[in-house]
Amino acid sequence: MTAGRTTALGTALGTAVGTVGTLGLGAFVARRLLFPAPYTATATVRSSTGTEVELVATRDTRLPGTYDLQRDDARVQVGAIAAANTETRPSGDTIRRRVTGTVTTGDWAWDALRYDGPADVPGAEPEAATTHVVHVHGQSLGPRQVLRGVGVWRGLGATSEVLDTTDLPLRSLDPGAADRIVAAVRAARARGARRVVLQGWSAGALACSVAAGRVDVDGIVAVSPLLDVASALRGAVRGARLPAFVGTVAARIATTPVLSRLAGASAPVTTTAWQDATTPTLVVHSEADALVAADDVAAITARPHATAVAFRTAPHTLEWNEDPERWEDAVRRFVETLPAIA
Repeated sequence: MTAGRTTALGTALGTAVGTVGTLGLGAFVARRLLFPAPYTATATVRSSTGTEVELVATRDTRLPGTYDLQRDDARVQVGAIAAANTETRPSGDTIRRRVTGTVTTGDWAWDALRYDGPADVPGAEPEAATTHVVHVHGQSLGPRQVLRGVGVWRGLGATSEVLDTTDLPLRSLDPGAADRIVAAVRAARARGARRVVLQGWSAGALACSVAAGRVDVDGIVAVSPLLDVASALRGAVRGARLPAFVGTVAARIATTPVLSRLAGASAPVTTTAWQDATTPTLVVHSEADALVAADDVAAITARPHATAVAFRTAPHTLEWNEDPERWEDAVRRFVETLPAIA
């Protein structure tokens, strides 16, 4: 074999290996979007009083806002940061936070979702109301994810319905998710609801935008909304410090027949960008959320009847935790802008 042919073969092999590697990375990133593993975190308690707890400082325990420590049947609410030790020690920095009760030392689950079921949410669910809210979760956490957003609606006298899409092949990115939302809206109207609002989280918000194009709804609250699949994947690879083109490849894999199988999906994602253009919409997002691009938020809120409320430090879907009062006040203010119930 001549040197020229050897060089050409080496180049071809290198290109093939590079292509396989890129496809592999792209498939991995696409799979993480379509079928993300639920995020779990642990907090290590060093000491506690009845009002404060000293924790090993981590990415999670440094986040401002409201969370829970959970172990076995015990659950203790963790609130504002009281003090932080910035002097690095071999065992790590520590941070002090307010708590609602005494916590024993050791490892606890760090829980951002706060509530295990609807019965744990503050406030009473009305038996009937003129306003009905359909809550739709995202890809990884299931129905528990949306419970933080139920309490404010109870305070407004609205009924709530939590949809579960975990049995669908693509969960809330599945076409069947929009079908279920449409059915829920129609059922609520049949029961006498005169105002129906959709409140979707992440991919659940995208499903709400699809449903709103098929059935009349009075408003959408989009929490960390998946506004554009390609943008979200580009943000994900930036956050992981991967080359930008991996995000483009991941988007192609997630949305293309046959290629989607590389990401573990038998069918591709068919809705890749926000669909609704007329429904009054509140976008709740965070400047720290890599999956929700500021340009996409600006494009949505440039149209009439759409507005956005930005949080500063919250990772994806944790805006409520950063500041529950501000989050719920944003929803209440949004409701005040909706047309009066006839």
